[in-house]
Amino acid sequence: MAEIKLNIYSKENKNEIEKTYATDSIDLMFGTVEDILNVIDLDKLDDEKAIAVMIVKGWRQLKPFLKDIFEGLTDDEMTRIKIKEMIPLFSNIFRGIAENLNILSNGKN
Repeated sequence: MAEIKLNIYSKENKNEIEKTYATDSIDLMFGTVEDILNVIDLDKLDDEKAIAVMIVKGWRQLKPFLKDIFEGLTDDEMTRIKIKEMIPLFSNIFRGIAENLNILSNGKN
């Protein structure tokens, strides 16, 4: 899995990155993955609009999910994440989960 990053922006300057969380692995509990699989539609991971809808519909499940992925992430920091960065972030995360579960076809039999 490629490294995924989450930028936290400054309260004073919304264009200044205050902190960046990064991880190249996702180690989730079964219950967390189960919650996420109830939110995402694996057939639409190439559709940015569909991903945006999944994020909005599943926000309650996704907030704790982000905290599981990015250790140390706080509720306050979550208020300073740019929405436009959420679609590629979740696309990468969803793909990583699917790859870990061997759900997505990789062209091999």
